[in-house]
Amino acid sequence: MKIKATIAILVLFSVTIKAQEINFKINGGPSGILYDSNIGEGKLKFGGGIGVGYTYFFSNHWGISTGVDVTYNQNSFELNNGTTISTYEVDDQTSAFEYRVTPTNYKEDQHFIGFAIPLLLQYRTSIASQTQLYFGFGGKIMFPGKQTVKASASELQLSGYYPDVNLLVDDLPSHGFGKVTNWQDKTTVSLDPAFMLSFETGLTFKLAEKTKLYTGLYVDYGLTDLAKETPNTNIVAYNPNGLDNIQANGTIGNSRIVQESRYLSAGIQLKLGFSLAKDKPEPVQAKDEPVTQTETAPVQKEVPVQQKVVEAVPAKKELTTEERNYIEKEPLAFQEIGNTSVTPELASRLDEIAKILRSNKDTDLNITGYTCDIGTEQRNLEIGMKRAQAVADYLQNKGIESNRMHLFSQGEREPLVPNTPAENKPQNRRVSLTLIDAK
Repeated sequence: MKIKATIAILVLFSVTIKAQEINFKINGGPSGILYDSNIGEGKLKFGGGIGVGYTYFFSNHWGISTGVDVTYNQNSFELNNGTTISTYEVDDQTSAFEYRVTPTNYKEDQHFIGFAIPLLLQYRTSIASQTQLYFGFGGKIMFPGKQTVKASASELQLSGYYPDVNLLVDDLPSHGFGKVTNWQDKTTVSLDPAFMLSFETGLTFKLAEKTKLYTGLYVDYGLTDLAKETPNTNIVAYNPNGLDNIQANGTIGNSRIVQESRYLSAGIQLKLGFSLAKDKPEPVQAKDEPVTQTETAPVQKEVPVQQKVVEAVPAKKELTTEERNYIEKEPLAFQEIGNTSVTPELASRLDEIAKILRSNKDTDLNITGYTCDIGTEQRNLEIGMKRAQAVADYLQNKGIESNRMHLFSQGEREPLVPNTPAENKPQNRRVSLTLIDAK
């Protein structure tokens, strides 16, 4: 069946290849991150991109295009004067304190390179003999590289507030508190992939039989944030050894500074399109030749008919009640706080579970990780997923296909027993297994 489908696609491509087009483009305009901040302001700067695309026109007017784009994006961000950014830190004496950074004329120059894959619906219509109007609309997914940040401030006031003793330290340079003037530093910040809406329009001009020039405008707008949220990170790192070499952390990941970070790019675009149409060969007129009357028709040999052998479909193997109980009844215990590794005791049981699953190929497995209520909800969800992943990795090493295992984390939700008294907590640090029979 796969061979037939491949042949059909190749035949369709060979028949419709006259409608294909390869294009190369270049564009430029304001391009970067559109910030929404209560205590600062971001500004787009000039950027641009290049790309290669492929368009399949399935009618005279409509087509679908895709390709790969590479973009250079840059913008700036400035904090309002008088703003203080606070985070909690631990000093060199292991004392917790509130780290306060009050910058003056704080500014960041930012830039990053992104790789985007578009999927656009194209429409074109003729407005003159050699000119067409075109529209393209759809979406893109962008995979950004790391953002390079060059931060500066005319002054940084670095202070530490110790709530236990109600003490504010703002002039102790040997321990990282005091004023820093004419400060500059560079850092890099990771960004998340972004989904974007995309629109383009303009005119096409026929330059040659198979070559077209596209001129027009484009707009790309991000639907998701680019920032990786790091709410507990200050704009500069605390240095308990002094005021020298104060390192920048950047502002984009701090949700208290930046509430939204959407991508925006707009400007002028030029494309050069090359049609892949094949020239039709001129018809060749056959010459008249005398017909030889002595030719005899070829003798057709009788081809034996091959009987089709129908193979019996093996009966689906069912799990026994004992096997189901062995897998599902008792959860896998991860009793130590933060433990995400398979213990020797668990390994012995997982070996038997893997043996059962290898002999029952029609059964999938839901693997769900849990924790007690110690720690934050987000951290517990992460630990629960790590425990589920550890079980899945062990089973995969024992020959169970990864596509048969489905991982989940409930964190501290759905405790097996109440978390009070404290002696109950180890029972909630577990992984449960649930069998799913294939339909």
